[in-house]
Amino acid sequence: MKTKLIFLLFIISLTISCNKDDSENENLLPQYQSIIGTWEPLTISYDSSEVRVTHPIQYDRLVINNNLSYKIYIDSDNPSIEDGTISIISQNEENLELFFDAVYPGYSSFAGSHIFGFSNVVLDSQDNDGLIFKSIDNPYFQNIEFRFIKY
Repeated sequence: MKTKLIFLLFIISLTISCNKDDSENENLLPQYQSIIGTWEPLTISYDSSEVRVTHPIQYDRLVINNNLSYKIYIDSDNPSIEDGTISIISQNEENLELFFDAVYPGYSSFAGSHIFGFSNVVLDSQDNDGLIFKSIDNPYFQNIEFRFIKY
């Protein structure tokens, strides 16, 4: 009888754990859940000597996982060139500030992210098809914008 009860509890707990909804990250406010997914980097824009410079971001995709880990791929045929975690610096109803903390490859820990460098970014705009992040503390350029579309 005791064995049957333990087995029944095991089956119930397994069923409950398998039904858990993993589609949302508990650390992000509901309006920011849409950053999770696969994004195609488009352009980076910045001000340089009073001239607005825009050029393409030379990477194939940015994958943001539910657990706020991320990967950057240079093309679809090769493994990721950067793995890391996203730290939430601050968030409220109107603002989301993040830091893309590169972990792999090893030199990224002191060189920063391949796309975002070593500065915090804020989510400037988002919709179902696109994201725009802005760098807020880059020591080299001013008003940096990173544009992405759904992959």
